[in-house]
Amino acid sequence: MAVEQLSIQEGYALFVKKSYETRLHQHYGIELICCEDGTFDLSTEDKSYTGINTAVIPSNLPHRFQCGGANCQLLFLDPLSSLGQYVSNRYRLHQRKGILVNQPDVGSLFGKLQPIPSSETMRPAEGVNVDFRIQNCLQEIHNNLNRSELSIRQLSEISYLSESRLSHLFKAQLGTSIRQFVLWNKMKLAVLTAKGGCSLSTSAHAAGFADSSHFTKAFVNMFGTNPWPALKG
Repeated sequence: MAVEQLSIQEGYALFVKKSYETRLHQHYGIELICCEDGTFDLSTEDKSYTGINTAVIPSNLPHRFQCGGANCQLLFLDPLSSLGQYVSNRYRLHQRKGILVNQPDVGSLFGKLQPIPSSETMRPAEGVNVDFRIQNCLQEIHNNLNRSELSIRQLSEISYLSESRLSHLFKAQLGTSIRQFVLWNKMKLAVLTAKGGCSLSTSAHAAGFADSSHFTKAFVNMFGTNPWPALKG
């Protein structure tokens, strides 16, 4: 597996996998899978799909992936990005609790990886009405991704909300927990740094991970694979 395209600003990462499988895992990002020269298999905790060509996997849905000898493209989208919002609305992902398979138009979305005007890495997409206190938290997270710990207590102080109220409001508005959101963006920063030529250890520290082992464990939990094959090439 290798990262073919990566845009932190636009909120997406495009992986290419061949003869590959993952263990059960989940991630904040929406995942689109397209296979044009074969088929792949997917399974969730209660359902299996075999011999499919495309799939749309909502944010935070546990799943396994296996592509055998086929060559698959996997597109991970930040749900807050413009493209993430487009996909969420197109497939009504906020109402969906399962995987969408063999949608005929999924392949065309891989051609939409064009620059979308945006000046901030984690700026909410147009049309997303995010509470100003949550926007303050997003900015604080963005400014401190290199820190080893960014606690809910610290974010609650700048948002003037209790920790429990902040956690509830954050999840209600963004569809994920603060911890998952922070980890997703730390992961993106570490991958970008590694793709720029830095060592795994340097990349891990740049994104606030304790060491390369900490980063590797988090990467495996999020993507179901070791980062080395994903970052080489």
